[in-house]
Amino acid sequence: MPAAPLPANEAQRLEQLYRYSILDTEFEESYNELAEIAAYICNTPIALITLVDKDRQWFKAVVGADVRETPRDVSFCAYAIHSPQVLVVPDATQDERFADNPFVLQEPHVRFYAGAPLVTKDGFMLGTICAVDLCPRELNQHQIRALEVLSRQVVSQMELRLSHRRLREYAEQLQKLNTNKDRFFSSLAHDLKTPFNAILNLTQILKEDADNLDQADIKELAQDIHATSEQAYKLMDNLLQWSLFETGAMRYQPAPLSLQEIAVNVTSLLRPLASTKGVHLCIASSEDVLVYADRQMVHSILQNLVTNAIKFTPAGGKVSISFVASDNNAVVTVADTGVGMNPDKIQRILSDDHVCSSTIGTAGEMGTGLGLLLCRQFVEQNGGRIQAMSELNKGTTFTFTLPLYVSLPQQLAKGRASRLY
Repeated sequence: MPAAPLPANEAQRLEQLYRYSILDTEFEESYNELAEIAAYICNTPIALITLVDKDRQWFKAVVGADVRETPRDVSFCAYAIHSPQVLVVPDATQDERFADNPFVLQEPHVRFYAGAPLVTKDGFMLGTICAVDLCPRELNQHQIRALEVLSRQVVSQMELRLSHRRLREYAEQLQKLNTNKDRFFSSLAHDLKTPFNAILNLTQILKEDADNLDQADIKELAQDIHATSEQAYKLMDNLLQWSLFETGAMRYQPAPLSLQEIAVNVTSLLRPLASTKGVHLCIASSEDVLVYADRQMVHSILQNLVTNAIKFTPAGGKVSISFVASDNNAVVTVADTGVGMNPDKIQRILSDDHVCSSTIGTAGEMGTGLGLLLCRQFVEQNGGRIQAMSELNKGTTFTFTLPLYVSLPQQLAKGRASRLY
């Protein structure tokens, strides 16, 4: 028998079919009942709800048979998905498309077929609800109309099933998010109280003992208050960025961006911090790399990673920034010679469900608990990945990727080159 030709929109049709995630699922009562109604209305011993896959037709509901799928090239339904009208074959032995079909010539010796296509709201025909008999017969207009109504009910069930699955996934994601936020805000409350308690204690000393303190004592207290205030400000700044990102208020605005420029800005901003601690901060790359990314996010990623590296590097150590073009990405590296981390901690801090908590630095610096969370989210927003390698007492290297910027002349040149080979 000739196999049914492929629909003109076959690729898109299959994409729509797979969107429902229904193939190879268990029988469900709602579909079984619709098939039973089809068999009753058409007065046939067999009724099926079929979905036409790439190389097979698969049955979501079966009445009067013991099968879950058959090859597409011998499928009646593969013909039925070419038209929105019900396909009726009164006697398959008299139809040149099906006369030599193995299901006609052999068991179960199919004679009659009527299939109403399952048409989505976008007009894609994914399969059928069909009635099959082992003797020739005809359908009246009422029976054909009933099959059409049933086909729409099958599609409605598929849409309902899809919506239910999405709602379930959304609920699971929301539960996960709420759990993470509960853990996060618990940690954040502790991190917020620490610097403000320190500020209150230091200002209390000034308030009560200012007349008894010399200039050196006052200067030391002022430096401590300033450092603690900077820590509180950094926490609030990271919290603001995180909340803007989570609520969608931070717009993703990619543009051509110089990594050299960003690195220079970050090192200029953090060099005083590194110098105060006796850490050497440098840019190890001499050649610039252009990326297509969001400036604010990339600056925040690099600033947080370098700040962390300085925090966990003792006096005399080194923190370096480097970047290189590789294939279609730029690879950015922040390496330090600090205290390092064990493999379990690396895996935890880069996992999707990890909520960062602050860790005290080598000089007693308090963290914000938000830096790495922001880095991970911002890198992924820009289409990249972040990784870390570390060894205890030897240092840590964070690496993240960003898409390279390709100018229009470069794109055209690549297109010409691809056509030559």
